[in-house]
Amino acid sequence: MSANYEVLILSGAASSEREISLRSGRHAHGILASLFPSRLVELADDLLPVGLDARRTVIFPLIHGEFGEDGRLQALLDRDGFVYVGSGKDSMELTINKARTKERVAGGDIPTLPHFAFAATEKGKLSFEVVCETVGASELFLKPNDKGSSIQCYPCRDRGSWIGALDQVREGHWIVEPFCRGRNVTVALLQGRALPVLETLCGEGFLSYEAKYGVDAAEHLCPAPIGGELTARLRNYAERAFSLCACRDWARADFLLRSDGAIFFLEINGIPGFAETSFFPACALGAGISSAECLRKLIQPALERHRYRYP
Repeated sequence: MSANYEVLILSGAASSEREISLRSGRHAHGILASLFPSRLVELADDLLPVGLDARRTVIFPLIHGEFGEDGRLQALLDRDGFVYVGSGKDSMELTINKARTKERVAGGDIPTLPHFAFAATEKGKLSFEVVCETVGASELFLKPNDKGSSIQCYPCRDRGSWIGALDQVREGHWIVEPFCRGRNVTVALLQGRALPVLETLCGEGFLSYEAKYGVDAAEHLCPAPIGGELTARLRNYAERAFSLCACRDWARADFLLRSDGAIFFLEINGIPGFAETSFFPACALGAGISSAECLRKLIQPALERHRYRYP
């Protein structure tokens, strides 16, 4: 890439996942600096930096959650003529919404858990028994419908824990699924191709924020020790979900693997984490791809799109 151009990494913004975004941006920039002319901008709010020239800049968004993954950032970049890494506005608007995404992939014969979505304003009408009957379960798992990083996730094993969880529901949209015990597995997708399956060892029944990002983060196993047949099914489901959701460049699909071998798609992330402990670089390493080579492969198509648009 000519020195007249730069890869601009955007991180931060006002998202609930701001801290993870900052970690992703700093880690990626530390690697990218040796590959391409690059710069890191840590946004304080949900606005593009001023003074950027679309003819001289390829954007690499590493803003997780709101703004980065709900389509708003991509809409601004499209409006101003920027070429960027990752999926476009419509795909991001879909994949940030767990309920809509599950419905989309289920239509492509990818198994999902039953779910029930509701707005916070409706929580007063929801009894534990009725929701259990709706999703066909005796225990529930409550989480935001449009956030990631395991923020505000509540396992609800009885009426008391359900009432306690609903007390934390103040605003926004939420999704309920059966609380299904199993192995947490994820598949990173680089240019639509599945990397080796990664398993995260988690002894508490669900993959919490602390298990992902805390000082004593859960152990990763990649490739996951699950056998060839299950690995092939997971990778096939992940690639199909990538296509069904019109993702571009990269994504990460998360699944639950039950003890009887049943697989359930959970969600697909349009801007995966790229911090030191993130799943995506760990999946790349499981394929024998260094973080530097992973970033090169990830960004190269955006550079080509930029050359085509601005020859």
